[in-house]
Amino acid sequence: MMGLKIGEIAKKSGVQPSTIRYYVRQGLLPEPHKVNKSMAYYDEGCIEKIQAIRHFQETKYFPLSVIRNILKRMDEGMSLEEAEAIEDVVFGTHADATDIVVDRKEFLKHTGLTGEELQEAVKIGLLMPYLQEKGRTSYNLEDIRFGRDVLKRIIDFGQDIKEMKFYVEMGNQIVEEEIKLRRKAVQGKSTQENIKITTEISKMADFLRSYIMKRLFQRKVQATIQKSLKK
Repeated sequence: MMGLKIGEIAKKSGVQPSTIRYYVRQGLLPEPHKVNKSMAYYDEGCIEKIQAIRHFQETKYFPLSVIRNILKRMDEGMSLEEAEAIEDVVFGTHADATDIVVDRKEFLKHTGLTGEELQEAVKIGLLMPYLQEKGRTSYNLEDIRFGRDVLKRIIDFGQDIKEMKFYVEMGNQIVEEEIKLRRKAVQGKSTQENIKITTEISKMADFLRSYIMKRLFQRKVQATIQKSLKK
């Protein structure tokens, strides 16, 4: 079977030919079989992929880089649900999420930060926008809460957010070690086992970071208070 013309793919998928060509250029869809300069045939499987792309863009707000990973995993034999589960762990999204996604102007409005403060926070890596891709930057509810309840409060306390850079630097070191542990855990495992282990490790790592940091901070504060009381 030679395949379908772009007009047929557009009709069955509900997207414009220009969008289909864009998806091809972005590596989301396979290159069509070109008969000549004006005639090309697309694999019929593109219809299902286009529907998946639209689903992830419109309901999950996934950037194209993440969608590309999901489609690649599907090409390797994973079901859509399995491929999405892996990216959910990595990208931090959940099927029941009701996140809002806003642009820079709305983000500043919600957080009370100035453009300069936002720029500085992003520059040092303290704020990592939910989506940064091809000139487009979007912020989700987690970004807004962090900007409003953490960054804005730090600034209001008269502190310089540059002093918080150690969180990024040490955080990178922790993540590197976590990645090593994951690689060791999934080595030689099947796809299904990989998905299960990666999901569980991610959940444990989230809890572990929170628990260890909270306890360390509590112990340090308690020791400081006890020391001051003895004076």
